[in-house]
Amino acid sequence: MGTTKLLYEKVYDAIKSKILCGAYQEGDLLPSEREIGEQHNVDRTTVRKALKLLVEERLVVKQAGIGTKVSRPDAQEEQRNRGNETHKRTANGSKGTIGFFLPPSVHRTDRISQPFYSSLFYHTERVCRTNGYACFYSSLDEDDDFLTLLQQQRFDGIIFVSNTADKFIQMAIDRHIPCVLVNEYNPKICSYLPDNISGMIKVCDHLIGLGHRKFALITGISSYLTSRERMIGCTYAFAKNNIEAPYVVSCDWEPDTAYSITKELLQSVDTLPTAIVGFNDNIAIGCLRAVSELGLRVPQDISIVGFDDVEQSRYAIPAITTVHIGVKELALASIQGLFYQMQNPSAITSLRSYVPCSLVIRQSSAKAPEHPIHIGN
Repeated sequence: MGTTKLLYEKVYDAIKSKILCGAYQEGDLLPSEREIGEQHNVDRTTVRKALKLLVEERLVVKQAGIGTKVSRPDAQEEQRNRGNETHKRTANGSKGTIGFFLPPSVHRTDRISQPFYSSLFYHTERVCRTNGYACFYSSLDEDDDFLTLLQQQRFDGIIFVSNTADKFIQMAIDRHIPCVLVNEYNPKICSYLPDNISGMIKVCDHLIGLGHRKFALITGISSYLTSRERMIGCTYAFAKNNIEAPYVVSCDWEPDTAYSITKELLQSVDTLPTAIVGFNDNIAIGCLRAVSELGLRVPQDISIVGFDDVEQSRYAIPAITTVHIGVKELALASIQGLFYQMQNPSAITSLRSYVPCSLVIRQSSAKAPEHPIHIGN
């Protein structure tokens, strides 16, 4: 996957994908060699090499005076196999399979191990099983051959999660597989998200109500909708209360990175913030350690809040004030939306649905200190 493909191989892959996903149907004529060359910005020699591979795989046939026609001798066999598979699954009491696809983290680790995603999958799998469906989980890297997986494994529906590449969503759409997106938005399909903006407004209002005026924001990756929406919530809360611009640094959602940049930030500023807003609980946990190692007390010197209400936030010392996003409700909403699509394929094609958030007040937030705090005091 990591090797660089030649131009004719890229053209071959593009045409093959369209054939296998049904964009080019059995008996359809492909565009002329000149048109294919213009589409891919290559010369005719390159196009002919690509077509030669397709002919060798018996995906197309060249007919003199007519052109290159799609010819899949396996098409009818594939349809029979799908029918047989459906019959077998019905006989075994299983309705089918739901795919659950999650991109890897920035560190290329399996993100399913992170508390939010493991909880989301747990509740999703339970609902699927209750309704007679098996749940297939896999990470989905940018270079993965997702199309081959869709050919080898029948999915009755797919749940994509977070920043899934648009090309993978389009592959599912092209193959007419019902799909939804959770914790991110894509206008092509139904998307289910926590209400990040209102949740962040609630937690910032809580801190402002405690007298905090000097803030630090430890955000997530800026390209993520989650991070952008939570920033909007902070900005709105600060603007309506005339709060001065906060310190802002970003990390990759992980506690070790949050720990490092928080420690660096607190050692470099002239005036310490009295409150730190972590854009998720992982970040808040990293901030908590950094503040403690610098000899500062939480919440007497600095209050720390998070977002997500993962289980670990309850057992931190002190327990972290956070925003509960209802992962169970998020999973239930998305899977019910998917089931509805599976039963009514053309009823809803695009929807953005938000699950409410609620404030959870714990020991990590308290009134702002009356006098400025300095490291080492």
